[in-house]
Amino acid sequence: MRNLEYRIPGFLGLVDDMQSRIAAVGEGDIPTEWTPEHVGARLIEAFEILSRSGGRVGPGRFGNGWPAMVQEYADLVDQQARELAQRERQQAMAARPSSDEVSRMNEALRWPMDHLDGMPLASDALMLWAYASATHRDMNGMLHQRKKRATALASEMMRRANEDPHGRGENGAGDCRSIADQWRAALRRQIASDIVEALNAKLASAPKDRHDQLIKAAHADLGARCKAMNCLPYRFKPHDAVPGRVLSRTSLDRQRKIAMAAVAGGLRRAAVAVR
Repeated sequence: MRNLEYRIPGFLGLVDDMQSRIAAVGEGDIPTEWTPEHVGARLIEAFEILSRSGGRVGPGRFGNGWPAMVQEYADLVDQQARELAQRERQQAMAARPSSDEVSRMNEALRWPMDHLDGMPLASDALMLWAYASATHRDMNGMLHQRKKRATALASEMMRRANEDPHGRGENGAGDCRSIADQWRAALRRQIASDIVEALNAKLASAPKDRHDQLIKAAHADLGARCKAMNCLPYRFKPHDAVPGRVLSRTSLDRQRKIAMAAVAGGLRRAAVAVR
């Protein structure tokens, strides 16, 4: 019998050629080697498994708290109740992660520690993105709240670092800052006091249309004198308050891609089997 060559629409090769293409890609969605995309998919899967591995949060479904005897009696007298109980047991079993899923989860969650050492921003971006993707959280909303808290923390850090010396006793024993920082704050306060005194004298005799100019010049003088005396106030940005944490969507997307590529490269070098 004559051998017929079956072709797949859209491909130029034979069925055997198509099978070789599939083999080159791997089974299903699993590639033959680690890729950044597969690393991301595995981490999302890990957080999905993690969300199913804990106990139930909140009240259970109606009827789950019935005594076993009542459930057994209902099974005996009501076919519908028996079928409902069976479906609930199957759903409960299906929700629990299997041992293989737990193994995959633990493997993936270790990747940042194993392959992103010294890359805190990349590690944070990858894990935050995977968590938000797995739990369907609003990424922009999460980043907004994180930046809001970081900004508030940076403001508090500046307040504490730059406030006037304080504390109990003549030497300010309650001030936890270094002596150098206390000296800087005291010197800055003295310079500001001298400038304000001179400014007030000028404002008293100057016409009102020159007040804004005099105040602006006083601010510039304060900055110049504090810089010359090395007592400028400390400045903290949100990134200083939460080092190693991404605060913008642009940074998250960039660092996430860097992290996924680094993890994929590390897994390939370590010859870890793809699964």
